[in-house]
Amino acid sequence: MSGKRRVVGGASLALVLIPLASVAEPPVIPPRAETPVLHGYDEAPRTPDADDPAIWVHPSRPERGLVIGVLKEAGLQVYDLDGRVVQTVLPPNRPALSAEDPSVPGPRPDAETSACPESESGETFGRFNNVDIQYGFPLRGADGRVRKVDLAVVTDRGCDRLRIYAIDPGRANGPLFDVTARTAERVFPSRYVQPSPFQPTGEPVGSQPNPLDDQNTAYGLGLYHDPSDRFHAFVTQRSRSVVAWLELYEAGAEQVGYRKVREFRFDPRFSIPRPSGGGHLSWSPCREEPADDPQFEGLVVDQQEGILYAAQEVVGLWKVPLSASLPRVVDVPPSRLIEPVKSFGASYWAVPDDGEYACELEAPAPAPEGTIAVPGNPAVGGKHLEADVEGLALYYAEEEEGYLVVSSQGDDTLHLYDREGGWTRERGNRHLGSFRVEGVGETDGHDVVNVPMGASFPRGLVVLQTGKAPPPPSTEPANGYEYDGSTQFKLVRWDDIAEAVPPGFKVDTDDYDPRDPHDD
Repeated sequence: MSGKRRVVGGASLALVLIPLASVAEPPVIPPRAETPVLHGYDEAPRTPDADDPAIWVHPSRPERGLVIGVLKEAGLQVYDLDGRVVQTVLPPNRPALSAEDPSVPGPRPDAETSACPESESGETFGRFNNVDIQYGFPLRGADGRVRKVDLAVVTDRGCDRLRIYAIDPGRANGPLFDVTARTAERVFPSRYVQPSPFQPTGEPVGSQPNPLDDQNTAYGLGLYHDPSDRFHAFVTQRSRSVVAWLELYEAGAEQVGYRKVREFRFDPRFSIPRPSGGGHLSWSPCREEPADDPQFEGLVVDQQEGILYAAQEVVGLWKVPLSASLPRVVDVPPSRLIEPVKSFGASYWAVPDDGEYACELEAPAPAPEGTIAVPGNPAVGGKHLEADVEGLALYYAEEEEGYLVVSSQGDDTLHLYDREGGWTRERGNRHLGSFRVEGVGETDGHDVVNVPMGASFPRGLVVLQTGKAPPPPSTEPANGYEYDGSTQFKLVRWDDIAEAVPPGFKVDTDDYDPRDPHDD
């Protein structure tokens, strides 16, 4: 990629390490509604697997708000605030489905459409991953008039694209309809390789071709409407330590396109203090697949402050300031890592396991041939987040107050951080508390809004994915496909969380409008 390179905020090479307070046992919050359970079957066509949700706020009738949930191979489902299905949106590129295959949303049987355009094998199909909402995008209609529309933007990790849907609650065939530009191209036609210093693969550092079938593709997503009225999407790349910055634009009547404007690169190698003092160690997370970087998924942008929060699953939480003056390639310094996971910096043993590695925090006895031992310092790990760190969402309140809500998937907890402050823990983003939600575990994503959402959620709404939904009556194979877990979404009142998590949190339904984030 062309363009000058620069490190955001200077060339710091050492992680800022500041001790954090201990955490009490978190309260458990009951949900107020839930969506139907979806049962997944390993390698079955179009098998549903709920992942990331987004909340759409109706412009005038709060009770008519919607929850839009990603189902991966099965596309999207749209729900009302009681959890009932309103619409199913299938991926544009999908395999055939027979009448005997496991149950999935949508019609069955159903013919194949086509594989993703760049699939050399002809066997890679669409697979949705993350979704976010953008309000007030100016889009020209078929009649030539420009109207402001709301968008649901989705990463199609199978085909390495964004899929963009306009939201019209009065539309007869369902509120979502596809407005993706017909000329939309891949988000990541190349991949930036950063090999581990401890688990060599023979690949050189730098940009390499990125065959679609390898699936180093568009993954996590966060949207941003800046004060100059431009619209942006931040997209992570599966199996890479990279976040792309895209700009959304009108590409014709009822068509929304995107173009890449810059890229953030995160070095997976860190310098940490030696346990005994006297210098530093080089450390990098263990890789189960040595050719894969530590990846990001969860993203959220503070709309008022212009700050990107990014969750790197086995590393921790990053905080990056945004500016239109940044170069096309930005090297993010380790000082922007504001909350490492508990296992960050720990010693580990990478044990060979059929072409991959098992990552162990204790020395195997005896150590198999080829085991790689990497020294570390457990004292530099974080105190709150258990890898993987996954979903991120922001609750806004008056005078730049509010909370960052972070999913700690490794122990099924969610954590609240102060939204205020600068770039170190003393001045901001203090850890304030944690909670669990009844029936929720292995959470991949969540969303939160502060505004009233009807009689059931009059003081704000939180929606969470759970990977621990009840199984079907029988877990026997279906049409030869093995049962592989159940998922759904849970809906929770924000005030239930605010009242339960000590010492109590703000409930502010008046001072932030998600439809107009820059209104003073």
